[in-house]
Amino acid sequence: MYLELQLQPRIVKETNARIEVVQLGERKYIGTAVTSPLKNVKGIGEARQLFMERQGEIQGKADESTYVCVHFANEVLFTYIYCMEVTELQLIPEGMIGFEVPSNHYVKVQSYGEEPYGLIDKFLRNKGMRSNLHSVSFEVFQFGKEESKYNAEILVPVAV
Repeated sequence: MYLELQLQPRIVKETNARIEVVQLGERKYIGTAVTSPLKNVKGIGEARQLFMERQGEIQGKADESTYVCVHFANEVLFTYIYCMEVTELQLIPEGMIGFEVPSNHYVKVQSYGEEPYGLIDKFLRNKGMRSNLHSVSFEVFQFGKEESKYNAEILVPVAV
């Protein structure tokens, strides 16, 4: 569930993308993860395949039609998690991970084919804001549609 802030949605000049700041409450996820060296990211395809094969084992799904790729990185490692939001973390299938993401503010963009992370970076700079390096970003996808950052809903945490 998104809680809209006082900031109104902004259309970035020279783009059709809708960019806005939203607040998400605490959420719980279950899925499959891969961590690899940032300089040589590998294993994302395998994590995706495993998730798609096993996502039916996840119980208590908040939304059956969407899945989320949660990711974070530092200068050494990159972690990417294919997962689904759940209502509880009581039954985590063997070989999967369950985790909670605390409430946070995010810049949310639906890019409609444009580079979403570049749009978010520009938005943050123009607003005098910065991303929260201590949280995670989200790419929200619909089952049955092409998986691409160019048609996903992207959420990047904001430092407030």
